Amino acid sequence: MTRLSKLKLGFASNSLLVKLMASFLSVILLLAAFNVFSYLYLRNKLYEEIVRYNELGIKQTVESYENHFRMTQNMILSLTQSDRWIANIGVLSNVESNRRYDKMNEVKTDLAELYTNPFLHIENIILYFKSSGYVLEKEGTSSAGDMFSSYYASEAYPSSYWESLSTDNYLMRILPAAVFTEKSMNNVRSLGLQLPIVIKAAPYEEVYCIIMMNPRKLYSAYANTGEPFYIQDQDGRTLFASHDAALIRTPASFENGKRHEQSGGNFYFYEHGADTGFTYVRVAPIKSITAEMMKLNILLVTLLVVAVLVSIVGSALFSLRLNHPLKRIIAMLERKQELPLPTSSIKEFAIIGDRMSSMMDDNEEIRKDLHQKNSLVRQFAYTNKVKNIPMNLTLTELEDAVQPNAPYAAVLYEIGFKNTDSEYDQEIQLLRKIVHGLFSSLGEEPVTLQIEHNQLMSLLFQPGSQSEVLRVLHTLKDLLMTEDYLCLTIAVSPVYPEDTPVTLAYERLQQLLKEKRLTGDTQIIVEPRSSANRVMPMKMTQREELLARLLSGGEESVFEWVDRHLELLARKDAPAADFQTYARGVAEQVEKALAKLNVPDVSVDAVDADGKPFDPSAFAHFHSAEQYREWFRGLIRPALSAIRARTETKDPITSFVTDYLNGHLNEDINLDLMADKLNITPGYLSSCFKEKTGTNFSDYLNDLRIGRAKELLMNLELRIQDVAFEVGYHNVNSFIRMFKRYSGITPGEYRKRNVGMKSKSN
Repeated sequence: MTRLSKLKLGFASNSLLVKLMASFLSVILLLAAFNVFSYLYLRNKLYEEIVRYNELGIKQTVESYENHFRMTQNMILSLTQSDRWIANIGVLSNVESNRRYDKMNEVKTDLAELYTNPFLHIENIILYFKSSGYVLEKEGTSSAGDMFSSYYASEAYPSSYWESLSTDNYLMRILPAAVFTEKSMNNVRSLGLQLPIVIKAAPYEEVYCIIMMNPRKLYSAYANTGEPFYIQDQDGRTLFASHDAALIRTPASFENGKRHEQSGGNFYFYEHGADTGFTYVRVAPIKSITAEMMKLNILLVTLLVVAVLVSIVGSALFSLRLNHPLKRIIAMLERKQELPLPTSSIKEFAIIGDRMSSMMDDNEEIRKDLHQKNSLVRQFAYTNKVKNIPMNLTLTELEDAVQPNAPYAAVLYEIGFKNTDSEYDQEIQLLRKIVHGLFSSLGEEPVTLQIEHNQLMSLLFQPGSQSEVLRVLHTLKDLLMTEDYLCLTIAVSPVYPEDTPVTLAYERLQQLLKEKRLTGDTQIIVEPRSSANRVMPMKMTQREELLARLLSGGEESVFEWVDRHLELLARKDAPAADFQTYARGVAEQVEKALAKLNVPDVSVDAVDADGKPFDPSAFAHFHSAEQYREWFRGLIRPALSAIRARTETKDPITSFVTDYLNGHLNEDINLDLMADKLNITPGYLSSCFKEKTGTNFSDYLNDLRIGRAKELLMNLELRIQDVAFEVGYHNVNSFIRMFKRYSGITPGEYRKRNVGMKSKSN
């Protein structure tokens, strides 16, 4: 056949090439026409839409701010116009002479209705009696000098500024925002950014309402678009700026209705407030404009996808006549159709069907038989090789089946199920098939073995590199993300040379599995963590401290210690093995405490979440620190109950000491004092007290004081030094040092953590 005749045959009207080309050309022409039309239509609309969107946004922001300032002013005016308010302010203006301090609570109640309103975003309201030289605010009263130099101090607003407040003709004045701080003897606490608003407490000219409003909350409520925003007053002063001051500039005049301009790399959109006369400015970097353009481009892509779908439907109509013969060939390849293919009108299909029919019939049976036998042989041989089981002499020829003669990598899977009461044999076999299927496309045919009842192992021959293996494993991890009952740990070896024993690879993978973390998710482990980062076993001092807390019988003290060390393990990302070691160490100290007090007939076996006796081997199924925490509760509570029952046996000496300590905890108490009151020697009292309570006198006293201090720290009106004096520590540093020793944190940290948790729960 000549070259010209072959070319004519390829472009015949009934050839597959011609039909496919016609379909695809139709789709391409349709998409090209649609893209050109969309671009021509939308390119001139882009800039106007972006400008309109930003101008509408700044207008809504201005309306919100103006409404907020107007509402604040109206609420203050409605308060100051009431007869009771006017009378009370008049009394308080001369409180030094009339001594009517009871009126302060009435005024504070009126002010509280305003600053407790969450929608006003008011941090505090300060009533400044200028002529009398004192202020009244939510925390109480103080002199004006102390208030503005210590409690509400700011470099922008020193005490002299407030003293110079005049009686100009204004009803409300909004001042530029500034950072205020609260200064005490040894501490400076930031009160954050505040926006002062001064309103006269009419009709008294020398009495001012100073409202401290939170501008950050106002910004979050009305203008938080992520772009720079600032406010300027009529004199061009900046009242508030959300971002760097370098972006601030005075906008041009409002001529010809223009509300935006470009300067440098930014667009400035501005609007005047009708009531305040302030200028509100939003700065839109050109990058953000580009982002808006990108959104419209995404819109174009979406429209393009729709056009592609329409085009695919059109292409399907062209391909209907081609689909049926191809479908019949695929069915024959999958052995779904045993009969020979009928003659096709398409020449290519007719040639393919004629050549393939005889080949498939001859090879199918041979392929099935060999595949099944080879798979079984390799499974058996590799299982014996990995487990290091010697071959039977009659089966030594199987050694050839385990000689890869090629580089290989090994992957070991440890399968854990969160619900241990169920049987998951079918799930394990399904997982084995999934793993085998994923790795079948990587290198040569893999071998997947079940090594233990909860372990699978894959041997991958000529996998390329370790990164290729990890890519497949991450695909497996993504597939298992929806299976919340399964906890899979995967250890991955490097690519070994062909002479590396499989047994050695298996042993190294077993060591890698010990790096498992308590995440409850599928984990992929490639290399062990540095030994410098490993958590050390429980130290002797830690064991002694836990034993002392157990002997004291206090649940709060013991559980605080246990939870703190659990948190330390979690913070250091300790392996699951370290959690198991810690749990066994705690159980050992519980047994020692019971033995030391000769507590009879007490079981220290923990129970699981269902109240059943806990098997220590179940540690392997724990997947969170919270499970260990519940296990510790079940282990320790019965033991502490028995310890308390033992130590609470009535004894005259012990009862006197404990009662006296509870009643005189704020006094200077020591062992000699107590022995003198009982008319016995200190040595005898010490030995007797330890025998009855299981703890030293000093440890018992300090533990009691720290427990009382924790209760007092929940009262925010008490200072740290006040709490120290209440529990008998007349040296604050000694109190802080002892509190940290028994609690692991300082009193200030304890108050911040526990008061914060309490407020969140409320």
